[in-house]
Amino acid sequence: MSTAAHSPYTYISLGAGVQSTALLILSALGLRGCPRAEVAIFADTQDEPAWVYRFLERLEPWAAARGIPVLRVTAGRLSDQVLRQDPGARWSSIPAWTPSEIHGVSPLHRQCTAEYKIRPIQRKLRELLGVRPRQRVRREVLALLGISVEEAHRMRPSRTPLIRNAYPLVDARMGRGDCVDLIRAQDLPVPKKSACVFCPYHAGTYWLELRDHYPEDWAQAVRMDNAIRNVTAKGVERPVFLHRSLRPLQVLELRPPEEDPQLSLEGFGNEC
Repeated sequence: MSTAAHSPYTYISLGAGVQSTALLILSALGLRGCPRAEVAIFADTQDEPAWVYRFLERLEPWAAARGIPVLRVTAGRLSDQVLRQDPGARWSSIPAWTPSEIHGVSPLHRQCTAEYKIRPIQRKLRELLGVRPRQRVRREVLALLGISVEEAHRMRPSRTPLIRNAYPLVDARMGRGDCVDLIRAQDLPVPKKSACVFCPYHAGTYWLELRDHYPEDWAQAVRMDNAIRNVTAKGVERPVFLHRSLRPLQVLELRPPEEDPQLSLEGFGNEC
């Protein structure tokens, strides 16, 4: 049996944000001891902000020219499934906020990451490895994940047999600022935050930028916020909101971070 058959199949879980982009650069250029990936896989919920798709259009040819293709995979449009009101229809809940008698406010159970990020990537991996449905994967897979030293608390071992998680940015002691410097050194634009337009984990700075500079994305988030208010058909007894304040997005008084320091807080541990 060849050495290649014994070596792990290595891929990058690409979110198209700062950290995963820096990880792709390390892997493509062989820097800081980062393993060489065969592919980078971007799981598209089809509800990312417009800037994510524009950035991917810049990043994909850069990576392809250096031998790492960027593959886009999708399980469909997340918002379509979230908004289905038929009680018998499949529903992927997002961690939207609802009143809680114990904590005051609590997020709903989060299914979106598993169903629209993890599983589409795993299906593509089976395809790339030539594994047929119901056939066991026999080759080890190495997943390179873009978590920097500030986010080291998010490091987790894989729950999937034969998939081993690796964190090259942490191994290289790279913080977010180091990632930004690395991206700029390649004459690539520094990407903005990558997450669904309507993700309830967004900080105030994100909502403010969306409202003031990306009116179409803001309108989509407001529509989603209003549409999910009553999801009793899905078993949720209390009103549901995208913002932790339990107020509709369209009436929030959003202010610049220098006027409201809380708006600049980013919940690293809450990202998908």
